[in-house]
Amino acid sequence: MKRIAIVLIAALLVVAFTGQAFAQQRRVTGSENITMDTVDQYLMADNVRFIDFRNYGDAMRAGYIAGFEIVPFFDYLENRALVRHDGWNFTPRDIVDAAMLERLFGPKDRTIVGICRLGIRSNYVFQALAHLGWTNLINAGGFDDYDGPNRIAGDGTWRGVKALPVGGVNMDNVDGFLDRPGAKYVDFRNVADKYTDGWIDGFEVISFFEFLEDRALVRHDGWNFREANVIDDFLLEDLFGARDREIFLMCLSGARSGYVKQALEAIGYENVHNVGGIRDYAGENRVFGDPTFSF
Repeated sequence: MKRIAIVLIAALLVVAFTGQAFAQQRRVTGSENITMDTVDQYLMADNVRFIDFRNYGDAMRAGYIAGFEIVPFFDYLENRALVRHDGWNFTPRDIVDAAMLERLFGPKDRTIVGICRLGIRSNYVFQALAHLGWTNLINAGGFDDYDGPNRIAGDGTWRGVKALPVGGVNMDNVDGFLDRPGAKYVDFRNVADKYTDGWIDGFEVISFFEFLEDRALVRHDGWNFREANVIDDFLLEDLFGARDREIFLMCLSGARSGYVKQALEAIGYENVHNVGGIRDYAGENRVFGDPTFSF
């Protein structure tokens, strides 16, 4: 009986010491040297806020550290709360909305551990916060230097925009995809058609009949495309840009845009979408024309 009691006491002491050590592990004083090599030791701390200043697209594409929240510098903080006047050299006049920073980052005595891709953005933001009175700021460095067990892998491709629908973009759903970063939106009708029949806001006109035909493309069999129809691929590249760029095409019925889609894909474009014809469009972004207009 006495032996059992001794074993129980020893077990309780182990639990007590373990709990004490765990409790110490869950507290950060702000004096720790937290880096990408040591950050895993502190991720369970209950008095720390862990912030990643990369954009959401970066986190989904390159991966992130479990336990860090995203507060994007470029997509959110810059030109709202902070405006850089001298690169990454912070000056007090860079702070344009101190109240916004106070709402975002909370109590000024709370420990905040920050990272970004290289540690530059987090350093800059922390200089601004220190100027405003935050006292426990730890820049842990850059995600590129992290190789710990809490890394969540990204997919390597996500650009920060929602996926396109499985059935493709058409005149019924195009309104939901008119603000894709870096995308090009092209209407192949004649210029006069735009002003007489109207257009979809966001699409630019590159007239097929008035400009592309017989310059970049020559039709030998109606709207049946063959690679030989491309006579100036350099002009097409100049008009449409990088071959991995998202491109959305339209015309009156979808015939011209379908033809150009095939031509662009024949010279290596990968993300070309024929949205169809404006005659099938009933969305909210239509700008009405004037049927009496003429040049």
